[in-house]
Amino acid sequence: MFNLKEIQDFAPFCLSCLGRVVGKIGFGLDNRERGIEILNQLEIQEVAGLEDSLISDDSDCKICDGLISEIPNFVVLASASMSEYSISSFKIGTIVDKDLLSRESDFQLVFGENLGESIKSQLNRETGIGVWKNTAIEAKIESPDAVAIIDTSYDTIELEIKSLFIEGNYNKFDRTVPQTRWPCSRCKGMGCRRCDNTGQLYPDSVQSLIANSFSRESLCTEDLFHGMGREDIDAAMLGDGRPFVLELRMPKVRDLNLEGLGKEINEANKDRIKVSNLRFVDRPRVAELKNTVCDKSYRVDISVSDITSIESLKKGSQRLTGTVIEQRTPTRVSHRRADLVRPRLINSVDVVSFEDNMVELVIRAQHGTYIRELVSGDKGRTVPSLSSLIDANCKVEVLDVLNLHLEAKEEKND
Repeated sequence: MFNLKEIQDFAPFCLSCLGRVVGKIGFGLDNRERGIEILNQLEIQEVAGLEDSLISDDSDCKICDGLISEIPNFVVLASASMSEYSISSFKIGTIVDKDLLSRESDFQLVFGENLGESIKSQLNRETGIGVWKNTAIEAKIESPDAVAIIDTSYDTIELEIKSLFIEGNYNKFDRTVPQTRWPCSRCKGMGCRRCDNTGQLYPDSVQSLIANSFSRESLCTEDLFHGMGREDIDAAMLGDGRPFVLELRMPKVRDLNLEGLGKEINEANKDRIKVSNLRFVDRPRVAELKNTVCDKSYRVDISVSDITSIESLKKGSQRLTGTVIEQRTPTRVSHRRADLVRPRLINSVDVVSFEDNMVELVIRAQHGTYIRELVSGDKGRTVPSLSSLIDANCKVEVLDVLNLHLEAKEEKND
């Protein structure tokens, strides 16, 4: 039996707030109908005519402070916020004043624990139904395209649009572009004379050459580039290419023609980069790609400053094959990476040609191997190195990544 005196202390309240105290009970009823049922029980148990003293209009309720009456306004706000985006699903969230939530909790305890529904739940549900009726966009709890967060104190909307993720492979033929945008170190991306007011140390990157078309078509606010490792700026990426995921944040257009965009990118950047195997993926693919490791094959052109022979080169290459080398963080990257000694397996080193003190090698090595230092020795920081094994100064002049051996990694996992 309900305690009328305790209930009256919270009056007046709307029927929705009264019914919400038993919102988890009664299938097929809304909270207003539940409120009427409770009111009928109180009148039977206590005294008739309680409605006039307990029940208020939605806008004058002391429990919800009129928020229930604002639901039609929230529907309009949420619908308008999503109108510029081509989305197929959404979810509503609400921010409600803490004092209001505390007052609601105290009121619901009068009727018993674990029986009530929270006002946030009702606001989310009824606003969501209204938006669905307005827009015909599906309301979806798990992984919707859009989440509209309503701040009920200020009648404002924070709209979160799920990023688009496009996976593919890229080849890089231009030895003057980095993988990702490289902000100018002097102006930190703001623009200055050094960077010709572009904010970028390099005018183009693999990221920008790929993302420009996608950003234009999707009308996104930002793009992020997630690569499976990276090659040096002056290295080419050949073979089947390097896997990447392009993330488009807050896209207004989600239905993109990947085949058409791929052709556009390749035609506009012939002899610079190429993309292939474009497809939509979900967010977890980014972490999976980042955590994937595999052997890599390289082709390198090496200059040898001292007199040597093809036989010496072949012997040195044979001694490196199947060897675990010790590589201390190279001098060229020591300013931005921890100074560690890393063991790396060199699977194979093959001499392709040797002429006029220029050697062409094909090397297959464990992921994370610094190929330039494997050749030069980096003043003893890589042991052994080709230079130390043939007793001659060797330097990589040209480096190509020939292949990422992902198929071998997959077979090993199987």
